[in-house]
Amino acid sequence: MMNNVDGIWRKRIAEYNQELQKYLKYMFNDHLLFVLIFALGGAAFTYNQWVKTLEPSFPAPLIMAVILGLLLAWSPVYTFLREADAVFLLPLEERLSSYFTKCIWISFMFQSYVQLLVLAALMPMYVAVSGSSFKSFFPLLAFVLCIKVWNLYVRWFMLRFQEREAHITDSLVRFFLNGALVFLVLSDAPLWSPIVVAVLMLGYVFYFHQSTKGKNLKWDLLIHLEEQRMLIFYRIANMFTDVPKLKGRVHRRKWLDWLVKAPFSQASTYRYLYLRSLVRTSEYSGLYVRLTVIGALLIYWNASFIFSILTALVFLYLTAFQLIPLFKRFDYKIWVLIYPVSREWKKSSFQKLMTQSMMIQAVVFSIPLIVRGAWLEGLITLLAGITFSIFFSQFYLAQRLKKLEETLF
Repeated sequence: MMNNVDGIWRKRIAEYNQELQKYLKYMFNDHLLFVLIFALGGAAFTYNQWVKTLEPSFPAPLIMAVILGLLLAWSPVYTFLREADAVFLLPLEERLSSYFTKCIWISFMFQSYVQLLVLAALMPMYVAVSGSSFKSFFPLLAFVLCIKVWNLYVRWFMLRFQEREAHITDSLVRFFLNGALVFLVLSDAPLWSPIVVAVLMLGYVFYFHQSTKGKNLKWDLLIHLEEQRMLIFYRIANMFTDVPKLKGRVHRRKWLDWLVKAPFSQASTYRYLYLRSLVRTSEYSGLYVRLTVIGALLIYWNASFIFSILTALVFLYLTAFQLIPLFKRFDYKIWVLIYPVSREWKKSSFQKLMTQSMMIQAVVFSIPLIVRGAWLEGLITLLAGITFSIFFSQFYLAQRLKKLEETLF
């Protein structure tokens, strides 16, 4: 029986890795990697310049405690369960302890990368304020990873409770305990104070370990959480390629009906379809709004004109690139294929919609500069954004649509 459980584990991990690799090769393509490297380089330069301005009184330990506290409290356990497991694995529940122990530790492995990257990003700020050296990074990383293990085990014990209020309370308690311990260590508090918090944390995990003994697994909850976790990944992957397992949510949004009105003509057929999909489908409208807002905020908060114009162009590219899958949204709808409408109208309608969407975004990106009184910089950013939108649509997008059409036929 133990061999069967190990076989289930190995099969689930292999299938999960295959699923990740299948979509990651589309997500991290050459174009996106170039943009990410460019964006991260600009962000790192801006962050480095900001760090140089910090005073010793800057509350770096408190900021790190809040960020790391939230990140540590977010500790989902990857169970790799499926809907059918509630029936077929239920008889094996008492023999699955080794399976779920492996789940906890592989969750730790995946999430430890995030901890490492965030702590590495926060270290320059901490070193600049505290006067410590970067040699303290590895001891701090080991300390943070130990807290992550504690969070994962507490989270696993809490998953035996069905009540939503219990999970919310647990997340808040763990956030405050994580934050308090990190803050006390980073602020060089007296030794007894972090020891007191650590003892409280040990008592907390011991209490739930004891109180959950004899409680059955909540299979429906575990399967639901695993489905939600994969759904988030599929939504991100859907920005780069078609994901058959993802079912998009469509919202009525009656208040935007005025926006999707189109003339009654064959030439407007695909424009009408694409515009309604962009406005009503959550993965496309949400993507467009999120990237537009984030880009505008970054431009508003940074005083550098070079950074502002580069940010505008990067976010225009990111948005447009990730909206390209919208072009194939109706390719497998029979009722669309029988329309007496030229395929050229389909391509031109999509190009026109993309150009207009990018131009609207370019206008939004120029507004923060104008609000700050930088009229000339705002006008240059607007003109650069409009020019980029036209070139993107007429050249790069035209080539991509041609390839997409070839793969369909």
